Amino acid sequence: MTPFSTGTSRPVALLPDQTCDCHMHVFDDQCPPVAGAVLTPPTATIDDYRKLQERLGTTRHVLVQPSTYGTDNSLMASVLCENRATTRGIAVVNDRVSDRELHALNDDGVVGIRFNQVQAGATSLTMLRSLAHRIAHFDWHVQLHLTPQQLIDHSDVLSSLSVPVVLDHYARLHHVPRIASAATDCLAKLMDSGRVWLKLSAPYLSSQAEHPPYSDLARSLAFLTQRFPERLVWGSDWPHATEKEKPDDAAMLDWLVEQLPTSRLRQSVFVSNATSLYRF
Repeated sequence: MTPFSTGTSRPVALLPDQTCDCHMHVFDDQCPPVAGAVLTPPTATIDDYRKLQERLGTTRHVLVQPSTYGTDNSLMASVLCENRATTRGIAVVNDRVSDRELHALNDDGVVGIRFNQVQAGATSLTMLRSLAHRIAHFDWHVQLHLTPQQLIDHSDVLSSLSVPVVLDHYARLHHVPRIASAATDCLAKLMDSGRVWLKLSAPYLSSQAEHPPYSDLARSLAFLTQRFPERLVWGSDWPHATEKEKPDDAAMLDWLVEQLPTSRLRQSVFVSNATSLYRF
């Protein structure tokens, strides 16, 4: 059995070689959460995650600093240092971070910084421009977890940044149905710039459905894959810290593969795009 994942079967789909899971986390009970942390999951180790990799058939992955630890990236960095060949990292820093700390994170294998405005606290969007300017030196990108309303409200700022932008979790397009159309139009405009990427991760955070099939997302995904096939990446969101009842990762993956009808598109989403974005 795979920790923090429902079900035991493997996906029906056979993933391409060098498939990259572009969004996962690790947690450790021995690492104290930041004061006021919204999510405080139990220990979920990299060895636990390896069992998911074996089940799904993935080899590369991107370790994302969770909101639980704020700007203390030490747990993430320690895992990165042990797995440099197949792992990249996304850190969380605020505007007080020193140049020395940024250089150290770069040496550890970090390729971007995250702004989580859903489980907010460590950073604010007022820091976005200044930090984007500083990380451009390292050729990093900015990753954002936003509500659909925040996406709409801050789209002008996102489109003006000098670094690539990666939006988490299908940009939570259908989380608020009444603005789903406006959020989708905003996302399309941003992605038309050529500098914005989208993570096909945690469909349960965007769709109105808790389990596959995610019919609302399927409609949006048909449009996105046709228009932006070169700037979509996939992530598992393991260990699904927001979910009390863990999803079936194999079933979610099979659902996504069904939305990617050609081998060329699957190669792009699972391998080529991630290779480019995360510099494997």
